[in-house]
Amino acid sequence: MGTFKSFIESKGITAAQVATTSKRIEATDHASRTLLVKRAEKRRVKETADKKYAELNLEKPKTSGRGINSQQVELAVADKEISRKSRAKIVRAVNVILAAKKQPAVDTKALFEGTKARAGKKPAVAEKK
Repeated sequence: MGTFKSFIESKGITAAQVATTSKRIEATDHASRTLLVKRAEKRRVKETADKKYAELNLEKPKTSGRGINSQQVELAVADKEISRKSRAKIVRAVNVILAAKKQPAVDTKALFEGTKARAGKKPAVAEKK
């Protein structure tokens, strides 16, 4: 039995709760959507296309807009490899659930100790001439 599975069982948390909570907290709010629109507009306008986001005071949105789905939570429960972003979203959802139960928050290492993160695609290396 994996660390994540034993943890959620001991705290009385279900995979469906984690998926639902993640969907709710990762949803794009009005402020994040406004930032996304401004960043896209910055890229389209020729005068601002070469400037950095920091120069125009355009920070990254706080949420990605996509939560974890139940299939990804089930993979985590089964100790399969999942990406680091998915792990972070699961940890955020679990911490929100624990805060509602007035229990202390946990970190990624405590939940996923001993399981490897899924490696993404390697960047293409330009050929040297």
